[in-house]
Amino acid sequence: MDGLAIAAALHELRAAAGGGIIRTVYQPTSSTFVLHIHAGSSCRILVDPRKATVHLSELDLPNPPEPSPFVMFLRRHLRGAKIIAVRQRGWDRVVTFSIERREGRIMRSYELVAELVGVRGNLFLTEGAKILRSAHPDRDNRPTAAYVPVRPQDKVDPRDLTVETLAELLAVEPATRALIRTIDGLGQLTAEDLLRIADSVLSRDDKAVAVHAALQTMLECIETPSPYVDHSEGRAAFYPLPPPAEPIAAFWRGLDAAFETTHVGAEDSRDSLQRALDLAIVRRKRTLAKLQGWLDHAKEAGCLQSTADLLMIHHTEIRPSAAHVDLRDPMTGETHSIDLLPHLTAIQNAQRLYTRARRLRRGRPLVAARIGQLEKQIQLLDHATRTHSEGLPVDDDARALLPKEQSKKPPGSTAGNRNRTVVFGGFTILIGKSARDNDRLLRSASPHDLWLHAKDVAGSHVIIRRGGRQSIPNEVVTHAARLAAKHSKASTERRVEILLADVKHVRKPRGAAPGLVNVMQGDTLTVDL
Repeated sequence: MDGLAIAAALHELRAAAGGGIIRTVYQPTSSTFVLHIHAGSSCRILVDPRKATVHLSELDLPNPPEPSPFVMFLRRHLRGAKIIAVRQRGWDRVVTFSIERREGRIMRSYELVAELVGVRGNLFLTEGAKILRSAHPDRDNRPTAAYVPVRPQDKVDPRDLTVETLAELLAVEPATRALIRTIDGLGQLTAEDLLRIADSVLSRDDKAVAVHAALQTMLECIETPSPYVDHSEGRAAFYPLPPPAEPIAAFWRGLDAAFETTHVGAEDSRDSLQRALDLAIVRRKRTLAKLQGWLDHAKEAGCLQSTADLLMIHHTEIRPSAAHVDLRDPMTGETHSIDLLPHLTAIQNAQRLYTRARRLRRGRPLVAARIGQLEKQIQLLDHATRTHSEGLPVDDDARALLPKEQSKKPPGSTAGNRNRTVVFGGFTILIGKSARDNDRLLRSASPHDLWLHAKDVAGSHVIIRRGGRQSIPNEVVTHAARLAAKHSKASTERRVEILLADVKHVRKPRGAAPGLVNVMQGDTLTVDL
């Protein structure tokens, strides 16, 4: 839903739920919330910040038997509360429910703020200016902090748009993008519909007039909707759509049908491109903070140079192994306290400071240039994030900055598993990757599995799974013994002695270091590598 569609949905919502009492709240999916309201009769409000939708609903979505902590928090504060007002910030996709709840003689006022901005959408409960809790973590809006609203977009109010401005926008290619970037509350689908309606009404020479007329008709439909639903595309609109779309009694009913078609039963997963954009921004901001800290530290280069000069001037006066010295600057007459490395002479301490000062001076222009580069990249990625949230394609320049996807492992691949796994002669052989992994491997083994380890050297624990079989063929044991040898510190030796024991005879002493065990009863086998 774009800003115009949200405004139409809220017009219906206020009429049905305004002044109503919140009976309960539940969360069918990680991003979908349903409020049960009683306002003369029962109704439901569906809010899904990450699917950018809010509307009345009759969908019978499942109520999980174990509510999330956030839902329990909402129930504790909002059950029995009254909806005083429902507001949209301009044409933005930000909706605020003003709510009041009486607790004894105290009337508490809350705001349930829904940021319906797509994959980064969120739901906040605030009291006064303070955030009580949010549905999803937000680094810019943490609990107990003052709520920082989504930055408003500097766009033109559609009610104030002139034919002349529209003519300028339609001269830009692609016109759809120009309309979206200029007109407040206008999304991709609505902009396409606007141009389609204009093309069907007037000739090309009068297109700006036709688009202006179509836009005014859409704005009138916000309060007097003429809703349609297209089941094939899973889409609803508060204004007429072409066939195969059909008229429907209420806009919210069309939104219900669209939501059920496109979202109910769909896997609840985050947009991978948005996730990559977020990760690219976070990494660059982290690097930027480190470089800025280094640049601040680089300002000390002059101080380090002056300190080294003092040490050279007074080096004959400084006693060997001194850890600290107070020296007077002959130029200013000031006394400076200087910490020294006791194992170095005064001249060596001075040379060390000269070297540090030189490195800081040489690195300063390089770091400053890198900081400028990172700031431009972050700006480009922020713009790409806004573009993507509006449903527009992301520029290739921004895509080039995204982290490269790791290649997917083929089915059956064991890379990245907790233990390395080998199948030989019908037996499964497990090989530990680290000392702690060796411990986990031993704990997960059955008492009659066979344990192997290179004798008297550090290495991986190797387990042969018996799988209920009485004996293990010699060739399987030999193969596993060679694996134990290859994954040990003795892997460069030509012949390696291997310990063998049933797992039930291998004990880990209490408090022993990771990977350390005692073999109570076992045997040895020598293998050639």
